[in-house]
Amino acid sequence: MALSGARYKLISRICNPANMMHSQAAEGQLFFDEVHAAAAATMSPATTTKLRTAVVLHGLLGSGRNLRSLAQDLCRQAAAATGQPWRALLVDLRCHGRSASAAGLPPPNDLESTALDVVRLLQRQLEGSAPEALIGHSLGGKTALEVVRQLALPGQTPQPKAVWVLDARPTAMLGNPDGATRDVQHVLESVRGIQVPLASREELYRLLGEQGFSKSLQQWLGSSLVRDGDGRLTWQFNVEGAAAMFADYLEQDYSALIESPPPNTTLNILRAMRSDRWDPDTLAAVHAAVSATKQPAAVRGRTRYHELPDAGHWVHADNPKGLVKLMLPSLAEAASDEGPGGTAAAS
Repeated sequence: MALSGARYKLISRICNPANMMHSQAAEGQLFFDEVHAAAAATMSPATTTKLRTAVVLHGLLGSGRNLRSLAQDLCRQAAAATGQPWRALLVDLRCHGRSASAAGLPPPNDLESTALDVVRLLQRQLEGSAPEALIGHSLGGKTALEVVRQLALPGQTPQPKAVWVLDARPTAMLGNPDGATRDVQHVLESVRGIQVPLASREELYRLLGEQGFSKSLQQWLGSSLVRDGDGRLTWQFNVEGAAAMFADYLEQDYSALIESPPPNTTLNILRAMRSDRWDPDTLAAVHAAVSATKQPAAVRGRTRYHELPDAGHWVHADNPKGLVKLMLPSLAEAASDEGPGGTAAAS
């Protein structure tokens, strides 16, 4: 990566797998966006210029572009802190974004398949090496944990050093659904009931408004409408596939993983302090995992717990500066080649 020019050079480009390899080889591949931040032009000649990578996974009914601003800021600051170039791969998960129309991603639409898609993407894009960081929000956070679980199997590529799970409970959510779960289920049912294609986003806003949804949620869902061949608007995501993914998200339990992460990996569990997605049992499980992993990471990885103030579930929108401040030290440590990501946390 060139290091001349302005102190930081940001590049944003859409990476369609079909543009990077033959179309036959692209089948079964996820789409992603990529942002770069070059290292300082005044960096020491002795400093390594290895390109560092963070992989970012979005939440339910979203796409990689939802986290673009966060990724750009994180890459800029990581490049400044480490003196090395950074990039972020903003992945569109199966049934979401451009990957919703990708060939070769058959059911089942569960976390295991979703994570396997990501593992295969990493194998192709990183050629057998690991990203320095794996970051997931909500559904993407639990997907990140499943990626870690799969990479721990024999014969897999190395683990990322720093894993961030942003406001996603690592435990199962079975039995009577809580308020947050019911809200998501209500959104899914409402989206299922909207007949597409639509003539305009205003038509969507009217339909959602009649059901009592906030203007912010109306506009967020409206951002997932794309024009079909006739110029009318339809969903970019596959709602039935996304609903199946959410159902599996509720069922999967990663308590054992966070209590014994793979060596040289730090699992950073972040709770947004205004989020309604955390119950006492989940918090107890996370704190128990933090206590259980307070030992050298070469023996076993670490779990760390962080609290982000002034933020609800949408951490990247509510408090992006605070979020980057929390995450940055772990990325710098992951790039140091001296140990796993993660620094002092709330506990």
